[in-house]
Amino acid sequence: MKATAAVPLDEILKAAGEPTRLRLLNLLRLGSICVCDLQAVLGIPQPTVSRHLAALRHAGLVLDSRNGTRMIYSLAPPDNPQIIALYQLLAQCCPNDEVMQADVARLKEALEQGSCRVEAYGPNHSARKEE
Repeated sequence: MKATAAVPLDEILKAAGEPTRLRLLNLLRLGSICVCDLQAVLGIPQPTVSRHLAALRHAGLVLDSRNGTRMIYSLAPPDNPQIIALYQLLAQCCPNDEVMQADVARLKEALEQGSCRVEAYGPNHSARKEE
């Protein structure tokens, strides 16, 4: 995984402000997740998930890596004040949003059933647990 160059605040907020992208960021707060697992939890087509993840990646908010044929996404390390503030906002607001709560519940159910998995963060990340 490699980080992208600094992105202007308006581009970060534009990328993060779309509802599906907010849902993706919320799920990625739990750990690194494969595109296919994100697609299953959100119930939207894989190309749509990939398009949204590409926008988040270009804004410097997510990183990707390949694990065999699987593309794994994780939150980018909070390496500037804008991303730190965005992650803090997500941590405070997402647990109180009904749609976000339902997404996390579906992910946790899929994890328990073994149909999805959340991978550990890389060396630059710290695990963020949902309250």
